[in-house]
Amino acid sequence: MTTQLSYEASELAGSIEVWIDTYIDNLVNNEYNKKRRLLNLLRVTKVKKSDCKTLVRSFYRFRDELDLVLEQNDTDLLEGYDFLTISKVQKLRNFVSDICADLETYSKITKKKKKKTPDQVLKSFQHLASTTINKIFVQSFEPDKILDKKCFIAFNVKTGDAFYYETQESFSVKGTTLINFDPELSFCIKASRNADKLITKCSSSGFADAKREIEKIKTKRRVPTGRFNKHTLLLKAPL
Repeated sequence: MTTQLSYEASELAGSIEVWIDTYIDNLVNNEYNKKRRLLNLLRVTKVKKSDCKTLVRSFYRFRDELDLVLEQNDTDLLEGYDFLTISKVQKLRNFVSDICADLETYSKITKKKKKKTPDQVLKSFQHLASTTINKIFVQSFEPDKILDKKCFIAFNVKTGDAFYYETQESFSVKGTTLINFDPELSFCIKASRNADKLITKCSSSGFADAKREIEKIKTKRRVPTGRFNKHTLLLKAPL
């Protein structure tokens, strides 16, 4: 191996080579080979994952050599391994392959996704900050509250659609779309003549009263898409 390994990785490589030599000796002498789990050793020694990638390439080369022996086409290789029967070469090959698999598993780096800030999540989110409807001044609640709430009410001033969103987990936003809402509990409804009552209730009462008001509207309910735009007021959320 030309890549410079850490001390821990060099020690590990030496231990694996001892395992392989012992395994070969036991094959030759028809003695029992106990199972070994390299993953357990890797977790104890805490070898760098980058070093494991280097090690696995080396042991893959050894495994590939054993594959060539098993093909029985290379006379020089067959002569080099004539102290083992083909069935024993197969056992050795499987042992080395297990070592490679453990090194491969351990070397896969799983980076934790950095948690986004509310500003980053809501970077492209659109809503109507405030407006006046029938002489009533209506102001949206701050969009970042969506991320902390389990439900809220919104209203599109252009289409007249009222929205009730609820989640079993937590809301998130992707671009201009609300995600993670429960489609069974959430709904969109044409407010029509009930819009003024709903807006008044959201402006002057608590969330429970506002929810009762939207539930009174008898027009057909639809499953909301979660899409928000510059015409959508964030009317009411629980405290």
